[in-house]
Amino acid sequence: MPPQTPTVPCQYRTGKTLGSGTYAVVKEAVHIKTGEYYACKVINKKLMEGREHMVRNEIHVLKRVSKGYPNIVTLHDYFETAHNLYLVFDLCTGGELFDRICAKGNYYEADAADLVRTILKAVQYIHDAGIVHRDLKPENLLFRSKAEDSDIMIADFGLSRVMEEEKLRVLTEVCGTPGYMAPEIFLRTGHSKPVDIWAIGVITYFLLCGYTPFDRDTQQQEMQAIIDGDYKFEPAEYWAGVSQTAKDFVVDCLTHDPNQRPTAAQALQNKWLASDEPHFVPDPDSPTGGPMDLLPNLKKVFNARQTFRKAVLSTIAIRRFSNHGLPPAMSQLANEVSQYKQDAEKEHAFLTKEMAKTSLG
Repeated sequence: MPPQTPTVPCQYRTGKTLGSGTYAVVKEAVHIKTGEYYACKVINKKLMEGREHMVRNEIHVLKRVSKGYPNIVTLHDYFETAHNLYLVFDLCTGGELFDRICAKGNYYEADAADLVRTILKAVQYIHDAGIVHRDLKPENLLFRSKAEDSDIMIADFGLSRVMEEEKLRVLTEVCGTPGYMAPEIFLRTGHSKPVDIWAIGVITYFLLCGYTPFDRDTQQQEMQAIIDGDYKFEPAEYWAGVSQTAKDFVVDCLTHDPNQRPTAAQALQNKWLASDEPHFVPDPDSPTGGPMDLLPNLKKVFNARQTFRKAVLSTIAIRRFSNHGLPPAMSQLANEVSQYKQDAEKEHAFLTKEMAKTSLG
């Protein structure tokens, strides 16, 4: 029997698992010569057979934007062995967005505006580079370190696409994370960069109250609410401390017609982000008339974090929609995304089994 090709490249040593998705696991890795730590995305070749274009696309996208902007995760290296493909990224140790917020002593509307402004500037950068992200959500916004002034980073470009200007709105596949997907994705009328602005609107809504605008009891209801643009700033007590200016910004980003939705550059000119003076609702209990602390209400929602995570963690793997009572075109779409979910679950189980065989640390 010929010797088996080693599954871990000699220049890196992999360690603990940091996370897993439909097609890959992410492990901590250290470069043996330099001692530098990274996050290594390990992709099983057998699982990706016939889907190699997805990895090539992610590498292509990241080569265009890596090291070009401080708030975008950098691709440092990529290579393959007999069984796996490896993508080596920045190791972001500062945690996810809502974990960081929850750990703060207080949290004001100006903090949310600062986060949105930073994220939008990074989105403007990738859009100017001809790229649409297509999976912006809190779980893909990571802090580089635990330092107070740490950069927030946009991660996971696995669904991103390079879009030539003359070919805008040609993407028609259903992809993304339920709750953050724009209506044109569900309707398959063609989509492009405006889907990222819609996602920014959903993220902003979430940053201000702790839950998403289209949360519903079933996936069918959630999908229909997105298609209809059906959302409200309710319950009222969760929005009492949020300015009308912030709400207006959310409304602009959630413009139903993608042709009328603001670009990233235009959204950055919105007065909620562009004004020198912060917008806020004064705290009636504050002797100085300072802003209301949004953290108590957000923590109430964060206590139900597992429910929220269950609703949004499945990137690509869109959960089953009931097709009862839907028109024929929507029934077909519901059936397709249901099958998509089943296939993804099978692939994830296969990946877990294969990764156990390769013993990556």
